[in-house]
Amino acid sequence: MESLWSRWMNRTSPLVRRFQESMEIDYRKWHDGIGYDIGIIRKASEEERSQIEAILVARGVRDWRDVEALVAVGSERATKLVKEAVQSRDHSVSIAVLEHAGHLVAPQERSAALVAAFERAELGSGLAEALRHVRKFHPPEVIDALLRGIIHREEYAPLFAGAVLHLHSRGKAGFDSDLRPLASTFRGDARKTSFRTLCTKIGANADLYLQ
Repeated sequence: MESLWSRWMNRTSPLVRRFQESMEIDYRKWHDGIGYDIGIIRKASEEERSQIEAILVARGVRDWRDVEALVAVGSERATKLVKEAVQSRDHSVSIAVLEHAGHLVAPQERSAALVAAFERAELGSGLAEALRHVRKFHPPEVIDALLRGIIHREEYAPLFAGAVLHLHSRGKAGFDSDLRPLASTFRGDARKTSFRTLCTKIGANADLYLQ
């Protein structure tokens, strides 16, 4: 008796099968940050695109590759899945939505995803991506989350401080000679003193965070 898998493979075109093959992530693809073959989606017929959409929907949104592919599909169902993924508890997924589909996300959801990442994400699970994204989108509540992170997440304090200093100094002279060295002092006993210096430079009230 023909298996369900065999029947599925017989019904799919070589293009769809190639896309499925591109979804198999080996070490090289993982290490080099290679995604699925988005070019296949662009070349696919309406029927083939529908089949690719079904594959992606069945898989769910697990990482940035799924987000990128669903955005490329662009159907109503794919777009809905991407919009829902911004609320994922997996910060690497929610930040991937901001990176690949920020135009689909309301500003308040965008802020909430960044704030959550700065409060709980780790390097390797969305934090680095959130710090990169904040250069493009940094309303007051996001800056506030970075400042709180300097105090409450000591292991990442230099990264958070560096992000704040970068945003504050864009377009100003003297960042390399004045502000950049300050980011490296946010460790140990010197951290709170450095934090007060930082707040003075950006016009924030340090006592609101230190109390």
